[in-house]
Amino acid sequence: MGRTILALATLALLGAGCGAAGENGPPTTPVVGPKVARVGSLPRAISKAAAVALPGGKLMILGGLVGNDSIDTILAGAPTKLRVVGHLPQPTHDAAAARLGRTVYLFGGGAATSTATVVRVSLSGGAANAGTLIEPLSDLGAVAVGGKAYLVGGYTGTEYATAILRYAPANDTVVARLPQGTRYAGVAAIGRTIYVVGGLTTSGESRAIYAVQLRKKPKRIGTLPRPEAHGALAAFNGTLYYVGRRTILAIDPRSGKVTIAARLKVSLSDPTATTVGNAIVIAGGGTNGIWSFTP
Repeated sequence: MGRTILALATLALLGAGCGAAGENGPPTTPVVGPKVARVGSLPRAISKAAAVALPGGKLMILGGLVGNDSIDTILAGAPTKLRVVGHLPQPTHDAAAARLGRTVYLFGGGAATSTATVVRVSLSGGAANAGTLIEPLSDLGAVAVGGKAYLVGGYTGTEYATAILRYAPANDTVVARLPQGTRYAGVAAIGRTIYVVGGLTTSGESRAIYAVQLRKKPKRIGTLPRPEAHGALAAFNGTLYYVGRRTILAIDPRSGKVTIAARLKVSLSDPTATTVGNAIVIAGGGTNGIWSFTP
C-alpha cells in the first residue's frame, strides 16, 4: 500500500511539472514586465530640478523648487542614498544640465526671472559661475552629443524659444530651430539625434514628437496620445521613455509608435528622469520620491 501511494504521488508531480501551463502544456516562465519601484528619498519635496548621470552608477541633482523657493543644493551619490555634496553659486530652478567628461554644466534657469548663467560643477560638487549664454533661458532641455552640449527651447523671459543651441563659451551657435517656441519639453538624445517630446507652446501643451539631426530641419516622427508638458524624457536601449503625470510612455524612435510602459502610483509634475546603469531613475516631480524604472 505504501509503495502504491508513493508511486501515485510521483506520477502527480511529474504530470504537474515546475511552473506547468496546464494539461499537456509545456513549462512556462513568469513574464517580467516593466517595473517601477521606490528606491530612495530626497531631503525635501522638489520639482523643476536638473539631473545628470555620473560615472559608477551615480546621480547628480542640481537646484530645483521647494514650495515657492529656488534652492542651491547639489545632491549626488547612488540613487538609493543621495547626499548634499555642494551648493550652486545662486539658487535656481528650471535650469538644464549636461555632463561633458568630468564636468557638469548647468545652463540658465532662474529664481524670479530667466537668467543666462552657466555654472560649472565638478563631479565632487564644487561649483562656480562659468560665463553666460547668448540669451536668458529657463524651462529648457539639455543633452550631450559628441562631447558638446546642446540646449533645446526654453523661455527667454519675453518669448518661447525655438532655437537648439550648441553651447560654446561666448560663442553659442544655433544648429536648428523647432517649428514653434517650446518650453517644458522632454529632451533626450540617442546617438547624434536629439528628440523633443511634448512641451508647452503658445498654443498650449503639445502632442508632437520631433527628431532633430544636427543642422537639419526637425522631423516630426510621432504623436502623443494626449498633450503633455512638464514631463521628463530619457533614452534606454534605443527606446525613449517619457515620464508624465501618472504614466510612463514608451516611444519607438524608428516608427514613432507610443505605448504605455508603466503607470505611476503618484502624480508627478516637472520630475527628473535620468538613465543610470540599467534603469531610469525618476526623482522629485513635486515629491521627495526617488524611483527606479526598469523597462
